[in-house]
Amino acid sequence: MHILSIKPEVILYVYMASCVAVLVFNVLYIFIDKYRGRRLEHQSLEMVDEITGQIQQMEAGVDVREEYFTGLIRRLKKLEKLRAFELSMEEIRRQMPAGRTEKYLEQMRRVFLELVPVYEKRDEIEQAYFASLVEKFGIDKGHTAYDGLMDFMIRMVVHKGVFVRENALRALYMIGNKEAVLAAWEKMEDNEICHSKKLLSDGLLKFTGDRGELARLLFEHRSRFDTRLVLPVMQFIRFLGEDFRKEFLELLSKETVDKEIRLEAVRYFRKYPYEPVRALLQRFLQYHEYLDWEYAAVAAQALESYPGPDTVDCLKEGLKAVNWYVRLNSAETLIMGLKIPKKDLFDVYNGRDRYAREILNYVTEKIEIKGQEMELRETDV
Repeated sequence: MHILSIKPEVILYVYMASCVAVLVFNVLYIFIDKYRGRRLEHQSLEMVDEITGQIQQMEAGVDVREEYFTGLIRRLKKLEKLRAFELSMEEIRRQMPAGRTEKYLEQMRRVFLELVPVYEKRDEIEQAYFASLVEKFGIDKGHTAYDGLMDFMIRMVVHKGVFVRENALRALYMIGNKEAVLAAWEKMEDNEICHSKKLLSDGLLKFTGDRGELARLLFEHRSRFDTRLVLPVMQFIRFLGEDFRKEFLELLSKETVDKEIRLEAVRYFRKYPYEPVRALLQRFLQYHEYLDWEYAAVAAQALESYPGPDTVDCLKEGLKAVNWYVRLNSAETLIMGLKIPKKDLFDVYNGRDRYAREILNYVTEKIEIKGQEMELRETDV
């Protein structure tokens, strides 16, 4: 039967029936969702009393019975119960000082170890959630020896899901075992995992162990890593403030080293001045015509940490560069970084290079505009 032979009323009735079915489905879904929410809230309240009782027993010197942990392991195999445990612990933390829950959470390590084989078989959302709870409640924190929980986190690092990988890394940083972190990074390298450089460098700053030792360990193994993993380690070192000046100077001096790594070394020396680097930074700017423009642009910024007549002369040469960013950074360092007065730039303002004059005027006007905006904000306040 051709569709055109169907009466219009029939099509209208079918359409109305479909709309009613969708409406009924949505109403039922809302009621079921509310029921699940109330059920979860009820379960959470039940576990609050249960966990509080166990904490009080431990404070009184009474050991927690083995049957309690066995029953808890059996229950937490269900995601619904694990969620109820999280809500319960959050409520208890609001009611109690952090010190009162630490001993109980230390005992939870044995429970989470038993849950590893269960959640390893689950989908990526449940695995990511499991790893987030390990970090959130400090499970395994400070544990020096390898165990099944750390091994599970390391295995999750090679997961395709970015949330699974990030949560697993965060859990490892929280545990504070530097060898486990190294193993995870080696795992990422071996499996050619691409992860956000910012997430990696920011994550390392959350490491709860000795961050200086972690920086040394990762940097010593940099030959194992591709540039995409070496850069976050160098950024971590820069944010951390560890003294790697000799090591970074060696990287900066080698032309065979990857450009991004050398540029990161220049940024480090901008924050942490090192006199032996002065001449090298100046050469990047002096020979900007023969080098990649990025070296000159970043070096121009770094030279604000190396004041002196030689640096001023070098930056004046940078004002003549063909690349706009090199000229801009040179001008900003002269005016904003080194605070060179206009009279000391007389030779540039009255020179033949129109582009050098224009970039100085551009930076000066930008500073004046920002100053006016600040005055307007203060007036409005």
